[in-house]
Formats: sequence, C-alpha cells, structure tokens
Amino acid sequence: MLVVVGSRNKSKVVGVERAYKFFSLDVKVVGVEVPSEVPPQPLSMEVIFKGSLSRALKSLEVVGSADHGVGVEAGLFRVGDRWFDVHVAVIADRYGRITYGLSPAFEIPYTFVNDILRGSARELEVVVDRYFKTKDIGEYGGFIKILSNGKVLREDLTFNAVVMALIPRLNPELYNLRNY
Repeated sequence: MLVVVGSRNKSKVVGVERAYKFFSLDVKVVGVEVPSEVPPQPLSMEVIFKGSLSRALKSLEVVGSADHGVGVEAGLFRVGDRWFDVHVAVIADRYGRITYGLSPAFEIPYTFVNDILRGSARELEVVVDRYFKTKDIGEYGGFIKILSNGKVLREDLTFNAVVMALIPRLNPELYNLRNY
C-alpha cells in the first residue's frame, strides 16, 4: 500500500509510518510538500481539521497512485482560559472515504500563546525555538519533547492521531465504509 503524507516534516512522516506498521499493514510511506490552506498556526479545532483535510486531499492529488493520503495538522485550541496543542490526522482514499483521528492534547503555557496572539510569532515553533534556543524543534521531537524531558515526541502524537484515524478503516462495517 502506498501512503502519501501531506508534509515532509520528519516527525509527521515517521509517526504515520509507525501507525500503519502498528497494525501490521504493509506500506510504503512518502512525504510530499503541500499547502495546508490554513494559517501557519491554527487556533481552533475547526481550522486544525480543515488543514489536515486539505493536506490529505492535496497529497492524493500530487501522488495519484497513492492508496491513502494522510494529512496531519497540529494546532492550538482553547477551553476557557487555557490553550492546548493537538494533532489531527485525516486519511483520505481514492474512493472518497475520509477518516479522522486526534492525538492526546497538552496544555501550552499562556505566555507562549500570547506571543502568537499578539503577532510577535507566526507559530508555536518560532516561540519555542526562541525561548529554548532550539532550531526547527517541530522537525525534531516538537515542544512536547522539551516539556516531557524527551519521553514523548511529536512523532508519538502523530502516531496516536493516525492510529485513531485508522480505527474506522479496520472496522469498515461499523463505519459504513463500503468498497474497503
């Protein structure tokens, strides 16, 4: 099975591959650069879902022979006065079937979110790199790697989101996924 990921981000590509192999699926996973059609830092669940769907569909357009297109978009959402980071995965196929999954979410310090809301940073990665003197942390474990002392990586969040998006595909009769 050929799976194309709508990103070349190493954390995303590795996480997607791990998720498919977790279910012993024989896959070749490739990443392609596609636009997400959302701002660099999505700030609501609706925008995060839109970005991941866009990435999944556009990846299928780029690699027409792919069996699945996977979009993973990370973003922030607010509950009350607290902000959380979550990854949303979308899997699209050539039959028009679309499935969704979410990662665990973790709280973001308000001072980091405030930099984005004020416009002094376009996305969380910029704030994190600035604060911790890292470079491209989103490619190398993500903010969660720093916060968890290296115990949880961004690829783990991607893995979990894609595993959840695969669940309906493993149970097609329950989710009314015909021709699968």
